[in-house]
Amino acid sequence: MTPSRATFRIAQQTNRSCRYAQVTLEVTARSALAEDPAEVEVTADSFDEYRREAVLGVRWALRYLPQPARVTVTDIVTTEIDTGVGDVYEAAAHAVWQAVQADDHPRFVGFTDRTMVADWLARMHGRRLESVTEARAWFEGHREGGDAESLVHAWLFFEHAVPIALHCLDEHLILVHEKPYEPYAMAGFGETRVGPARSPDLLAGFAGSRLLGSDVLPSLEGENICGGLVLHFAHEGRTHEGPTREDLVIGARRDEWVLEAKRPFA
Repeated sequence: MTPSRATFRIAQQTNRSCRYAQVTLEVTARSALAEDPAEVEVTADSFDEYRREAVLGVRWALRYLPQPARVTVTDIVTTEIDTGVGDVYEAAAHAVWQAVQADDHPRFVGFTDRTMVADWLARMHGRRLESVTEARAWFEGHREGGDAESLVHAWLFFEHAVPIALHCLDEHLILVHEKPYEPYAMAGFGETRVGPARSPDLLAGFAGSRLLGSDVLPSLEGENICGGLVLHFAHEGRTHEGPTREDLVIGARRDEWVLEAKRPFA
């Protein structure tokens, strides 16, 4: 069977951030092969981290194909300045779907690999969390539950960075490069409101703080899967003694959010 080929490019530029990655690949049905080789092969000449991202992105996409397939990544194009963590991953996933003309796949491409999450967070160290946007469930004019219970998704806006959305799924915390979506109604089941995080909700208290460091917690479903984040922040200008330290814990447990603030040096 002749392989299906596709090239997918991510090229975005705003006044706060840039993204760029281009991935070319070939997709062949596994059943058409005499042998059963690895489902993903990267022949492209690129940095190891981008080759790894391509493999992980392809595997994300393959989960949503109706038939088993083998993918060969033949080319990866990046730039030193504009390519960030997750760009090659996302381009690879979309290239797979484009090659097979798949329509039944998620609207987003998210990553849960702990190494990728740690790499992305490392690039955020030293940056200020400018704002937080939340999507929350409401019913008949009332919020459904407390802080964690009503939270649907959250978006973190670090300075000079693409917004990152946080999705809670089973025991996984999924990171997605995307802007907040519009509010929407669910006929007979309330609505989802989207807007800035507001006090007294926990995430609102960290807007304006600077990220000093981070840890990535493993999921109960696997050591290499992200189950949560521990973000070490400095609250600037809140006391006469200088910045105060506080840790923000964001996690996923049994399809529910885990939100907690800790003072490491109480």
